[in-house]
Amino acid sequence: MLKVALIGCGRWGLNHLSVLSAMRDKGLIGHITVVDPSNEARSAAELADETTVSIQGLQFDFVILATPSNMHSQQARDLLSEGNHVLVEKPLGNCETEAANVIATAREHGRILGVGLLLRFHPAIIMANQMLNNGELGRIETLRFVRRTQRSAPPGGDVIESLGVHAIDLMCHLMSESEPNNVSVEGDNLDSRIALEFPHGIEAIIDVAWGASKERRNIQITGSSGSLRIDLGIHDRAFLISDGKEKEIFCESSCSPLEAELMHMVRNVKRFNENKSWTPVPDYGAALRGVRWTERAKQNRFLSRPH
Repeated sequence: MLKVALIGCGRWGLNHLSVLSAMRDKGLIGHITVVDPSNEARSAAELADETTVSIQGLQFDFVILATPSNMHSQQARDLLSEGNHVLVEKPLGNCETEAANVIATAREHGRILGVGLLLRFHPAIIMANQMLNNGELGRIETLRFVRRTQRSAPPGGDVIESLGVHAIDLMCHLMSESEPNNVSVEGDNLDSRIALEFPHGIEAIIDVAWGASKERRNIQITGSSGSLRIDLGIHDRAFLISDGKEKEIFCESSCSPLEAELMHMVRNVKRFNENKSWTPVPDYGAALRGVRWTERAKQNRFLSRPH
């Protein structure tokens, strides 16, 4: 049974812990250790098998890194250099150079590196990609992503780095992993609208905000033969709009994206231990692209502000 170390047990770390606990109860993993210097965080980690302030001296099969984003790059490199498999919450780095160094470290030491772009594991996104590949929506015309949360911004946070990074990765993913041609941005650290321009004149509009009046987490894929509407809070279905009518279509799975992401990491580690091939999701090129275009979006927003 795999032993897992979870470094960082804040809001999102607790979500990881909840899913890990359920996986342990099903016999899919074994021991869970939470590592956090905060007494409050360790006290909240009631579902862990043990808590500690330091990872030194521990034995585990892989590590989940859910610390503040500015710490990800160095911590991931240190853990990989010590021979650990690591799942890093986004962002992989604060800039493309940092992210590239993490990836290089993983390959240098032959360790598994996962990046927490979990919407790729959403059942409705998997279904949407299959429908696009099958031509069921026709040619993509526009993409729209809306993630507006009532949560307040974390201290020093940037909405593009925290929420927009998922959208940027997902839009490229739905566009067959295409590289955008350009990005333009309006807004500020709390509320931003991002426009990604793809080849053939296809545009993806991304609307992300903290402190919104209500929760919204929707994706709309509009094609020449129909449209697909996805509520990211619903894991087992999407809504197909065709000929002026809307109908529910159901996914093959109803597994939460976080659980699916963690299960993928578990399978990869087991395959590694059995000397079998494994595949990161997203692949390293896509992970690096996500950091690159998130960085460009932030830079473009600041450059486009009036003086």
